Amino acid sequence: MSNNNFSSNEKPLSHLKSTKHINLAYEYAVLGLILSNENLAHNIIPFMQEQDFGDLACRQLFAIMSGLYEADKNINNETILASAQAKNHPLVNTQLLVNIYSSNALRSNIQMYLEELERLTRLRTLEFEIDQIKATLQNSRKLIDPDEMVIKIQELLQKLDRAKSGNDFHTTQEVSDKYFEKLQKLRASKSHEISGIKTGYVDFDQITQGLHSSELIVLAARPGIGKTAFALNIAINVAKQKKKNDPTRQNRVAFFSLEMSPEQLMGRIYSITTNIEQNRLKKPQDPKYGLSDHDILKITHVKRDFIDKMQLFIDNTYDNDIDTILWKCRRLHKKEKLDLIVVDYMQLISGGKGHRGENRQLEITRISRNLKTLSLELEVPIIVLSQLNRQTETREDKRPMLADLRESGSIENDADIVMFLYREDYYNRKNKNIINQEFKGSAGEPVDLIIAKHRAGETGVINLRMVLKFGRFENREFDKFINFDEDDE
Repeated sequence: MSNNNFSSNEKPLSHLKSTKHINLAYEYAVLGLILSNENLAHNIIPFMQEQDFGDLACRQLFAIMSGLYEADKNINNETILASAQAKNHPLVNTQLLVNIYSSNALRSNIQMYLEELERLTRLRTLEFEIDQIKATLQNSRKLIDPDEMVIKIQELLQKLDRAKSGNDFHTTQEVSDKYFEKLQKLRASKSHEISGIKTGYVDFDQITQGLHSSELIVLAARPGIGKTAFALNIAINVAKQKKKNDPTRQNRVAFFSLEMSPEQLMGRIYSITTNIEQNRLKKPQDPKYGLSDHDILKITHVKRDFIDKMQLFIDNTYDNDIDTILWKCRRLHKKEKLDLIVVDYMQLISGGKGHRGENRQLEITRISRNLKTLSLELEVPIIVLSQLNRQTETREDKRPMLADLRESGSIENDADIVMFLYREDYYNRKNKNIINQEFKGSAGEPVDLIIAKHRAGETGVINLRMVLKFGRFENREFDKFINFDEDDE
């Protein structure tokens, strides 16, 4: 990249004009650095596109530079002007190159130049897309579906939110540094400290080391087994903890329920946290089984000291499609920095406006893939509930297996953890047609949490208990996977 013989007028960058959504000074600066330094060209050209330059002449010049770079040719005055003539780009001329050399760009400011050009590119894109939407609304003679327009706007916002130049790839050194730092922190921590977010279920946390960022966790069971109750217990347990790397605030959890209202969920939360039976909360006025003054006092204290302070965000719409859920999660995460997302449940989510009428298995594939992608993008664990097909009902051994997932292929592939709930007494009572009868054991009904898939570690069966009248899941035998002597040697 030699032979750049044009003289510089030694003028500062500030003499160049900056118009709306175009910073000509910074565009000249970036192009000037490419011309003057071969190493910088390697670090700039692969990570920029023509549309990153708002000025037409600069855009054409970058296209020429990019073409020369791809062809492994020198980028200098002669090759640029020859290419401009061949491509009939009269704006790329000697005067443009003189102006660029006159910018006197500082190499130390390259990151600032690139970030500002990226910001302006996104603004120009947003302005263009909004103009297109306005033109459609004003000029279309066809009947416009507002839902389709909303989806278009959501997709635009998502695209702009993800448009980060040069962030897609990381060197092995960058990844290694981050990984090594994490190892050092874990090594320096207490010997049995969980590395992820604790669920409150000791065996599960020991096997998985808690919930980790970017994980998609599928919780599946047949109807009536208690998957919503278990997910809600986890959400409560997570929300009441302090954030690991910021003890000044509690964890924040988003809960999407597509079959229960926020009021219904709140009734369950109060039952779990106050030890007041759900049936009594539903009939507080009942003279025999309703709420006493003592119960009201207990609820008041729990409300004030716990529930009102809990950072649990409950979505209150029932007809969410996957695009809407993705958009809501991104919007809430940008505002609140979520630590966990729970979606109840997958088979109630539609594939979106443009995918209605699609084969249901294809829809589920799209839904599970999008949820996994979202967990990676936000770096937040996502628990999604799923139904099981009816094959379990026809087998003698009704313990769920991976093949029992409804529309299962993509769910199993996308999930980092797949776990099932199994209650043997539920099926025993069902066979005797007494399914609504409370389990008589004082310690609650035995429940198996079956970890059938664990991408990062071991699988196994965890013994829990469920107190049906409160909808609360508790630890039963929590020393099964802990061997304190091993770590203390």
